[in-house]
Amino acid sequence: MSVRIGIAQMVSGENKVKNLKVAKGMVISAAEKGAELVLLPELFGYLPPTINRKGYLQNAENINGQTLTMLSKIAREGGLAIIAGSIIEKSKYELFNTSCLVAPDGKLFSYRKVHLFKFKGINESSIFSEGTEPSVAEFLGKKIGLTICFDLRFPEIYRAEMLMGAEMISNVAAFLEKTGKAHWMTLLRARAIENQVFVLAANQAKGEGEGPVYFGNSCVIGPWGELVAKAGQQEELLIADVDLRKVREVRRELPCLNARRPEAYIINKIKK
Repeated sequence: MSVRIGIAQMVSGENKVKNLKVAKGMVISAAEKGAELVLLPELFGYLPPTINRKGYLQNAENINGQTLTMLSKIAREGGLAIIAGSIIEKSKYELFNTSCLVAPDGKLFSYRKVHLFKFKGINESSIFSEGTEPSVAEFLGKKIGLTICFDLRFPEIYRAEMLMGAEMISNVAAFLEKTGKAHWMTLLRARAIENQVFVLAANQAKGEGEGPVYFGNSCVIGPWGELVAKAGQQEELLIADVDLRKVREVRRELPCLNARRPEAYIINKIKK
């Protein structure tokens, strides 16, 4: 069962109109190349150089807002699924960093980022509220887990989504160059190997402007930990074919998931 994947590694900024135009063009281009699933990066519609609550509020929208309405139309007309990177979701008095999969039949699956990034002067919890649960989306008979950037450092959520039936898990990201050089590929391969799934990673491109420098290197990792396809650091549309039969093959040959012993992993409180 082969699936053609498109990953739009783009340079996002503060101009939402421009960002959405670029995203739309890259998604349509991927569809023209036969992609059945297209991924966009984290906060592809609005990504300022510094965290600014006012800017985030001005660019927030609900699940039925302009961004997902636009992508839903493309998904329906093109017969493909789109993981809309992440949007700034406004829900009553809170903002969430939310990734959504728009299925070809118009069905929408959403995931609110559970683990909020904190590194040096960056603190996402000053803007966003935390999500509370994993999410597995379905499209064309296939299941894919949804995660966002910093979630990559937490194996628990990947294991939960694998146990929920995911054979692919996406990570949409704005992963920095500094941490990316040290950890990006290692973490992606680890999450793929330990869960015997395909990991699809869509990162922000490096770009040439001021502000944070992103790592790019969007990629597809196979269930054996093999590199299926990888982008460079600049803006690029990556196309890759994945065969989900590989997941069953790896799990059959190395049935480590069957050897799990959840009862042995309970952490007992140690009395002082």
